[in-house]
Amino acid sequence: MLTISESRTEATVRTSEIGSDLVLLTWLGGGPESAELAYREMVRALRERGAFPVQERVFCELSTAGAVSAGRARALEATREAWPVPPTFVEGSPVGRRGVSGVHLIGVRGRGRTVAEGDRVYGTLVETAEARVLGLSDVGRRVAGRLAAGPAEEAGAAIDSAEQLLAGEGFSFRDVARTWFYLRDILDWYGPFNAVRNAAFRRMGLMGPNGSGRIPASTGIEGRNARGGWATLDVLAMAPRQGHRLEIKRLQNSKQNEATEYGSAFARATEVVLGDARYIFVSGTASIDGRGESVHQGDFETQTLYTLEAVQALLEGGGASLVDVQQATAFLKNPGDGRGFERIVARAGLSALPLVTTIADVCREELLFEMDATAVLPVREGRR
Repeated sequence: MLTISESRTEATVRTSEIGSDLVLLTWLGGGPESAELAYREMVRALRERGAFPVQERVFCELSTAGAVSAGRARALEATREAWPVPPTFVEGSPVGRRGVSGVHLIGVRGRGRTVAEGDRVYGTLVETAEARVLGLSDVGRRVAGRLAAGPAEEAGAAIDSAEQLLAGEGFSFRDVARTWFYLRDILDWYGPFNAVRNAAFRRMGLMGPNGSGRIPASTGIEGRNARGGWATLDVLAMAPRQGHRLEIKRLQNSKQNEATEYGSAFARATEVVLGDARYIFVSGTASIDGRGESVHQGDFETQTLYTLEAVQALLEGGGASLVDVQQATAFLKNPGDGRGFERIVARAGLSALPLVTTIADVCREELLFEMDATAVLPVREGRR
């Protein structure tokens, strides 16, 4: 972790130090005036490791998106760096203050190039010693402005666009380890969204029985975007280079049933072994029990503790725990629960977690809290 300050601004950026191929960076947020400092530090961290940014999500009040973009641009100009892929801006107000909740950035060490159509850049492809890693950013931009019958149709078009961009680089959705969906007014159309995603994944042959399908881990959460679209989609895909192996393994949760059993097509978590590290991508997790029902309704603290236990159970399935988390997001439905969440995190000994906390509706009206996470562990001897 490095905290840098200049004048009256300060920026705290945390960097994962496990694994040489992927670099996870988290800016813990602040005022938009801190953006330039934060991005300077993130540029430095990636440059030192020879890494390219493949995923970049900014959680902030949308009114500050312009100021964050300007600070980012100044930092890139000052450091003579070019990041041609625009970040994904997601509405996510900080708890107890104004401005930026934080930034999650994933960098990959290797040889990188952009994925574009004409002058529109949608992602970055990086080749490591063993794998090809592709990150796509806000694929919904590709269908923005086209006529659509409704929000679910727009989400379906975004999934189709992701499939086409993947195919153009020799990937398919079977290579996707992680997706992030941010849906405007999620509570109004989460059911239709699930129907569209289910249909797309069935068409792709990803929906195996009893949790055996190759569907990716995912976050599906409330989040407006600055361009006014219904659906924002980020994608992270990995495939082995010739002569190498790379497995995307689906993990189950001992506290929860498979999301496909109640109509939502995502894996609880996926594990990828890449280079000298194992990466466990934990989907957005909430207070849902083994029957797929919301539990502890109306009780924020108990819902949060149940969620933390569910995330811990998922991580334990991959030989990890919450202390191995190198990047995480906490979504609170109600701003008034911010102080309570801080106390829960402190009591659980998780205050050092690289955690971005933001305000967002969860996929069910009665759910008050959701969390996603990425854990990183060194590869154990004999694991490969």
